[in-house]
Amino acid sequence: MIFEIQTYVEDYFNRRGLADPDQYGVALAKLYDRQRHGKTIPEFLSAMRRVRTVFYKRNDQIEREAFDRKMLTLLDSRFKKKDCSSSQRQSPQRLRPPAAA
Repeated sequence: MIFEIQTYVEDYFNRRGLADPDQYGVALAKLYDRQRHGKTIPEFLSAMRRVRTVFYKRNDQIEREAFDRKMLTLLDSRFKKKDCSSSQRQSPQRLRPPAAA
């Protein structure tokens, strides 16, 4: 899964003409694959900000906060799966005991 995410991120960077000298795309793909599940958007954005990179210095025309938010939206729309537990409802009925013979 990491390779799919990495390819998607790197393709996005290439389409936008962004340089990635220290493989920020790889770091972002690993982070997304390992930590996105179960974190809220603000929690994950905070984790993204903790990734050390020169990507934003090399591409000084982009604003990190807005770009991180955009990247997270793109990744979520492509890779985030719905939580199974929230989509499946528990039946309120109890199973009946087997009829006595």
